[in-house]
Amino acid sequence: MRKERDEMKFCKLRAKMIEKGMNQGELAMALKIAPQTLNAKMNGRTQFNLEEIIKITNILEIKNPIDVFFKDIS
Repeated sequence: MRKERDEMKFCKLRAKMIEKGMNQGELAMALKIAPQTLNAKMNGRTQFNLEEIIKITNILEIKNPIDVFFKDIS
């Protein structure tokens, strides 16, 4: 169950990337982090920091970042 939840964790972020025509490598470059680091964050192995969340929100024009980055785990 946990693995399934981790895989779904950032599905809204992935959808927004697709909508904007951006892949993980391009987003990683815009964030000035390694693609492997972004992949680890998107797969729940590490966490996004506040600065990264703000940058991603601006780059992808996310209107409600709470909905994307802070999923209800109940």
